[in-house]
Amino acid sequence: MDFSTLQSRISSAPYIPPHRTQIHPRIHPFSSLNSKPASNTFFTREKCWIFLALLILVTFVVYLFSIARGVHFSSKFTAGRAKGYGIIIDAGDSGSRVHVFEFLTDGDIPFVSFNGKGSDSVKSREGLSAYASDPKNAGGSLVSLLQFAKKKIPVKEWATTKLQLMVTTGLEKVDPEGKRVILESCRQVLRSSGFLFKDEWAAVTTGRDEGIYAWVAANYALGTLGGDPWKTIGVVELGGTSLQVTFVPREPPPLEFSRVVKLGGTTYNLYSHSLLHFGQDAVWALLHEAHNSVLKFSSGSGKDTLMNPCIPRGYFHSSDVPLSSNSRSVSAKKLLEFPTGNFSACVSDTLMLLGKVTGKCMKPPCRTGSIVIPEFQGKYFSAQDFFYTSKFFGLVPRASLSELVSAGHHYCEEDWNKLKNEHSGMDEEDLLQFCFSSAYVVALLHNGLGIPMDVKRIGFANQAGNVPLDWTLGAFIQQIAMEAEPGPEIPIWAMGKDSFTFFTFFVIFFLAVIFAFFISKWQKPQVKTVYDLEKGRYIITRIPR
Repeated sequence: MDFSTLQSRISSAPYIPPHRTQIHPRIHPFSSLNSKPASNTFFTREKCWIFLALLILVTFVVYLFSIARGVHFSSKFTAGRAKGYGIIIDAGDSGSRVHVFEFLTDGDIPFVSFNGKGSDSVKSREGLSAYASDPKNAGGSLVSLLQFAKKKIPVKEWATTKLQLMVTTGLEKVDPEGKRVILESCRQVLRSSGFLFKDEWAAVTTGRDEGIYAWVAANYALGTLGGDPWKTIGVVELGGTSLQVTFVPREPPPLEFSRVVKLGGTTYNLYSHSLLHFGQDAVWALLHEAHNSVLKFSSGSGKDTLMNPCIPRGYFHSSDVPLSSNSRSVSAKKLLEFPTGNFSACVSDTLMLLGKVTGKCMKPPCRTGSIVIPEFQGKYFSAQDFFYTSKFFGLVPRASLSELVSAGHHYCEEDWNKLKNEHSGMDEEDLLQFCFSSAYVVALLHNGLGIPMDVKRIGFANQAGNVPLDWTLGAFIQQIAMEAEPGPEIPIWAMGKDSFTFFTFFVIFFLAVIFAFFISKWQKPQVKTVYDLEKGRYIITRIPR
């Protein structure tokens, strides 16, 4: 074929652009950009999301298992009924008493057993103050008490049984250095006892704390602890050297007498006041000193007669007293104590004495001298010497003050010899004080606390059922309850107390989510294909997302 013929054919044929004669790169069988079908891409994404859902489900199941395990092994679930023991030694002026408590940690407030098998107490004859001249041997007085405790507690429980020494009265008469040596001597004995003990667990307990512990014990025994604060029972505890008053007032008490106590999930704003020198023995001694300093009648025969309204009629007592308290002369005159047995006069003398002891009222309203006590409402218990006085007159468990007044009048005006015959088995010194003690109870409760004379809302008791109303019981309950309170680590138990295991699964879950996120974003790159006429080829470029 000649050139002219070929040229005519080319000119007569339709024009085809060069790029039409090339195979597009995207459909070239050997192209690296040849993508898979869209259905395969969808299938891959679907499997990825199924895998992610399964991973989330497994992690969530493990988390639920961790929570269930934490609840099962938490103290509220398994250890809630754990049995335990505790020891408190009450070191008072007249002797030391050891209290062994057997308890179950049942809920927020422990259950203390008083079935005669576990919880018990025994007292030694000598107090720590008796070792003022020999303080290094004071700890020896506790050995017999510890031996008693060891008989009550199984050997396997000794190492976990908390041992405390609470010193109440008596050591205030000892100089600071002697007090320090006495406490250190006791700590040495307690360290080697085999029980759980720390040095700070042997210390002096204030009268105010003693009153709060007595309040806790009384409300625990009566079942009012952990409930409505207005339904709790107030406690007036009369000891030998001091008086403790503790109750929940209607109005906020003065800050110096306020104490916040949290028990059983309830917060109590208590009024608590310890009145030193208001104990029955202390006031009895002060009353005798006051009578000795003021002779109410003189016979002019070298013998002075002391008129004492707080002693039953017919009692006779004589003693030699110095002519002057400031005189060093050994000469003395005979003092005859002439009892008048007058209940009303005894109450007046007692109130006058208390007013002198407390001084003038600086922050009205005051009830006795300078004592500030809020209005007392509701019911309350009177323990210790209050109980013994009311029991002697047959006024337990509950009586009005007017009944005690009537009994006091009869007793004070009765002949002493007749009283001795009626109570022949009682010590005469104790028998002598009941005229005074009945008058003192009325003076404190009516004039001091404002209790009406004819209202029977005062209970005289030293135990409720088989539970003793002893302040050491309250101290033990409060400390066990405080130790059982949840701390800041509470959220940890929700992870089964195995934070490392839960953290591991959490990390796996987090990484799975990140992995799934990038998988979901991954897909075939988007490209744009153009034909370069100058170069005569296709150019493929990636389109940014």
